Amino acid sequence: MSNSNIQSVTKIADGHAIAGRTRVVGIYYSCSDTASSFTLKNGSTTGGSAQVTIYTPAVKTAQYMLISDMGVLFDEGVFIDVADTNILSVTLFFYGGAAQ
Repeated sequence: MSNSNIQSVTKIADGHAIAGRTRVVGIYYSCSDTASSFTLKNGSTTGGSAQVTIYTPAVKTAQYMLISDMGVLFDEGVFIDVADTNILSVTLFFYGGAAQ
């Protein structure tokens, strides 16, 4: 992976985050003090299949997660689906594809 160009994209609400085939290798999120969740879906709309769901604690925090073994493959891009406004931001670190 050292020969890859790692990119990042940040969203503060539901949205198409990455277009095209990509691998997500890291996730950074911030949240309020109310438990919530967000889902990374394969594709460009909320109708895509869920690949990763993160449940956040009932504590105002920010967390970074490194995804080992080449990350999670999304064949059709990535759509971030946040449960509510308690998810303040989601940043994806990826290679392949293009930030939206």
